Amino acid sequence: MSDVILFDLDGTLTDSGPGITRCVQYALQSFGIEEPDLKKLECFVGPPLKESFMKYGGLDDDQAEKAVEKYRERYQDTGIFENEVYEGIPELLQFLKERRKILAVASSKPEVYVERILEHFQLRDYFTVVSGAELDGRRTKKAEVIEEALRRLGCSRKRQNVVMVGDRLQDVEGASSCGLLCVGAAYGYGGREELETAGAARVCDTVEELRILADDLGLEKKRKDHIRRMRPDRTVWLGRNESDRNVREEERETGQSEGESTEPLGAEEEETDIHIPFRKKAWRIVKPVLTYECCLIGASIFMALILMLFAGPGDLTERMYRTSVLVTAIAGVIAIPFLWKQLQGDEGMFPEMERCWDPLHAVCSILLVMTFGHLLNTLMNVSGFTAIFSGYEQMAENIYEGQNPILLILSVGVLSAVAEELVFRGMIYRRAKDFWGFRWGMAVSCLLFGIYHGNVVQFVYASLISILLILIYEKTGTLLGPILAHIAENVWGLYRRSLMNFLAERSSGAVWVILLLEAVLCAVSFWYLFLRKEADADK
Repeated sequence: MSDVILFDLDGTLTDSGPGITRCVQYALQSFGIEEPDLKKLECFVGPPLKESFMKYGGLDDDQAEKAVEKYRERYQDTGIFENEVYEGIPELLQFLKERRKILAVASSKPEVYVERILEHFQLRDYFTVVSGAELDGRRTKKAEVIEEALRRLGCSRKRQNVVMVGDRLQDVEGASSCGLLCVGAAYGYGGREELETAGAARVCDTVEELRILADDLGLEKKRKDHIRRMRPDRTVWLGRNESDRNVREEERETGQSEGESTEPLGAEEEETDIHIPFRKKAWRIVKPVLTYECCLIGASIFMALILMLFAGPGDLTERMYRTSVLVTAIAGVIAIPFLWKQLQGDEGMFPEMERCWDPLHAVCSILLVMTFGHLLNTLMNVSGFTAIFSGYEQMAENIYEGQNPILLILSVGVLSAVAEELVFRGMIYRRAKDFWGFRWGMAVSCLLFGIYHGNVVQFVYASLISILLILIYEKTGTLLGPILAHIAENVWGLYRRSLMNFLAERSSGAVWVILLLEAVLCAVSFWYLFLRKEADADK
């Protein structure tokens, strides 16, 4: 059974041919090309617009871009409404809604136009989600639009009960790339032959025939055959992380639209701005860190009560310092299950990341953060930056001095590292990246991670380390990467100062040898993780 049905717009819900062809005619006239027969311009309905101007209009790349601009000049106010709903569509949508189907629109037309058209024809209320392209050229390929619709519906990983309905081969191919079946609407602009050749699971000649979507008669077997026959295209499923995991605007392959097309632009994404108010975004960003902070505060209050009730007279502040590591461990044990549950709640909301994880990647991730952390710490000490804020050193000594080594490693080294990665990379970074793009996602995560540490020295240190942890997360495609690296860095950070002092007492050159070795390991690890493919490609 298909519980979720995605509809194309042009040629499926509405007959948009007149508006599109007249706008194409208008754009071609600006280049001195006259085509009075609008029927001949119907080839522009469905395929990528810029591509069509080059293929059918004989324009070069620059001319095609200008043609798109001229097209929109007429389309945005006039052509958009030279359009009509196919007879029987409102009744079909009402019929499907009554049978508890979840309906959505997935169109490569710019989303703002799709919304206006649906509102104009009073169809918008039938659809839970409307997904389309962006005016600046992002999310224009059909598969990308479908993936965005699935993400907004929360069924990126539950797509087995989703079906696409469209009239052109782009709809069939886009659906197939995303692991979906496509039911063809032959009454549109593609026709039965085009849809069958493309591999539509079933082709309906009329709107009335689409009522099959209510019971999926005959589709279930085809769905199973489809799943056995092919594996969905993971380059589409991975979406934002396939081409360049470090720059979000380059992570998507740019494509073209049905009746609309623009060039790829390097702009930060704000895919869901029209759907999620800023206050809700802010709440989703701060909720994980507030959860962890509440656990820390609760554990501290609990420990203070225990000390006041059972420890006898004495300085409470000093006792809290002595038990701070135990408090951190208790908070970690309490917080991690809650944080994990929040993280699981994000499942299916973001495109899957390409997993690039093996023992060598793990070793390089750990070595990179450990060595970079020590080199950065050394630089901050040598430059005198740490001395400016000397209170931090005294605070660290008060907290860690005399603590049980096993408890210290368990608490600071393991539990706090796991909790912090769940919060700052697993949720805050992924959510901020989804709202505002890679760079802003990194900035928000690093800023909050620095503020969380509560002092200037740790703010600078943690923010810079956070950049590396995010890059490792993007590279490896698994949160296990930054978790292991963070654990190793925390454990190494607890004892490296004592080790370096021990070596310095015995040989003044030993410290420099260690630092040089760390610099080499840091460079090699960074090269292996982030530069190796580029280096190999140049050969």
